[in-house]
Amino acid sequence: MLLSLLFVGGKAWPATPRAFMLGGSLTPSMICLPVRRSHLVAAVSLWLAAPVFGAAGSNAPACPLGAGWKFVPEFSDEFDRAPLDAAKWWDFNPAWHGRKPAYFDRANVQVANGTLQLTARAQDPAAVTVENRVRGHDLFTTALVKSKQRIRYGYFEARCRSMRANVCNAFWLYDPLDAPAKYREGDFSEEIDIFEVFGKSARPDISRVFFATVHRHHTPYVESLVNTKKTVLPTYSAKIPMPFDFSADFHVYALLWTATELKWFVDGKEVFARPNDHFHRPLHVVLDAEIMKTWAGLPDAADLPATFFTDYVRVWQAAP
Repeated sequence: MLLSLLFVGGKAWPATPRAFMLGGSLTPSMICLPVRRSHLVAAVSLWLAAPVFGAAGSNAPACPLGAGWKFVPEFSDEFDRAPLDAAKWWDFNPAWHGRKPAYFDRANVQVANGTLQLTARAQDPAAVTVENRVRGHDLFTTALVKSKQRIRYGYFEARCRSMRANVCNAFWLYDPLDAPAKYREGDFSEEIDIFEVFGKSARPDISRVFFATVHRHHTPYVESLVNTKKTVLPTYSAKIPMPFDFSADFHVYALLWTATELKWFVDGKEVFARPNDHFHRPLHVVLDAEIMKTWAGLPDAADLPATFFTDYVRVWQAAP
């Protein structure tokens, strides 16, 4: 947020009140308040220190891949200011209530202390609605944010710390297909998982394992659900043991997605790569926490509530 300052009387530090406003230009509607010099210096310092990540912001972070990449602010967020930027993100999934026996609850999405916070909770049985009980969304609540726009190709990076619970924490790209395409035979809904991790699991094949998977989901949508017609491309999946606890500290996870290749990175190190044979349509950017009952089992209610923290999401595309 830009703080514009006007010094009254042509003096650098006059005894009269200073006029200040929020915005990018001075207008007759500016607010005038008495401001001490020390307070004004602090305000100016905060303004100068604040990052400006606009389309032409000179402070936009450089791409770790080097020159030739342009920062994309429409899909990037430092999460330095509450609330969640509603111009960029949904704080729920408009197309999906959530994975049973949980559902995505907007109350579990928060921006605070410079981070995006997605929390999983055990539901109070007395507070479960009739609809959620009948539909099977009656044990837990989780959280999701999803970009309102879609993007094709780029370098996608997030600095995250997993929650310490048997809940899947994920950063991924997805196209659910809009009607009528999702009801036509022969098309695919596409998904690229930048990471899926668990901060706590008793299973050695899941604990401290970095999962990177790509999916193509057959259409039509209803038939796909009934017949479980989902294709996971095995040669495009990675299960990589990591030497650290995902919930102990923040780590940087990234994906390079081009017309010809897919590459995954953890803390700047390439950990997996495959040719891009299929993924060429624009996808949403998603961060979420999900209960994976059939994959990892249910979380221990004693570990909840637990929170998945994201320091930032940054996206770059190849410069034209």
